[in-house]
Amino acid sequence: MSGPDAGTAPDAPDAGEAGEAALRHRICELLRDVVDEDAAWLDAIGPGTRIDGELLVESHELAAWSLALRQHYGDRVDLVEHVAGLDIDQIIELTVADVAAYVAARRGAAPSPAVGD
Repeated sequence: MSGPDAGTAPDAPDAGEAGEAALRHRICELLRDVVDEDAAWLDAIGPGTRIDGELLVESHELAAWSLALRQHYGDRVDLVEHVAGLDIDQIIELTVADVAAYVAARRGAAPSPAVGD
């Protein structure tokens, strides 16, 4: 059976999209806490929202957001370091979806082995 009534397996693309949306939402909640905005501000953010051009995130806010992301997702997530490695055009075009993809990749990366392991 196909169509909307067919049901969705847990590992279907829709499940992945829901996970990506949840990650983007949580990342944006952390930014909202940093910039001290309300729920309406958060609701207006989409995957294509640009960090610099539309949200106007300043450098001190980026640093605070990076710290919040590290605290929430682990030390392998360092947004400031990531942004420092981008060229100016990439920084201008950086979107919420880009940040979420970066966090997803870094939080899923294998940690370095501890000394003595």
